[in-house]
Amino acid sequence: MGKLIWHQWGRLLAITSGVYMLWASFWAFLFRKFFWDMIGGTLGPAGLIPEKNTQPLVNLVVNIPLLQIFTLLLSIFTLVLELPLPFTVDCAIYYVITSGVYAVAMSKGEMMTISLNGPAGDV
Repeated sequence: MGKLIWHQWGRLLAITSGVYMLWASFWAFLFRKFFWDMIGGTLGPAGLIPEKNTQPLVNLVVNIPLLQIFTLLLSIFTLVLELPLPFTVDCAIYYVITSGVYAVAMSKGEMMTISLNGPAGDV
């Protein structure tokens, strides 16, 4: 019983952190700012201006939102792992996929033969 409770708490923690990362990545897209510009930065009329040695990190955060995209993808991956779509009985998508595979097989010349000796086709 104890392991089951710890498993449920772990799953709840993973879902909560995934939702928080998703929310934080949306806010990071809206407010792109290199946070550590105060380290070695100079105060100018437009505010803090980061030094040249932090330019690669400024490019990753402000110019190319690579860290935001990575956080968004990681949070979606976490939520997909912890909250998978349920498999339902008689779902229409399964019939559509099966019909599509059958149509492709028929268009490539695959033929179904009916055995007279039963479903296994043993003689």
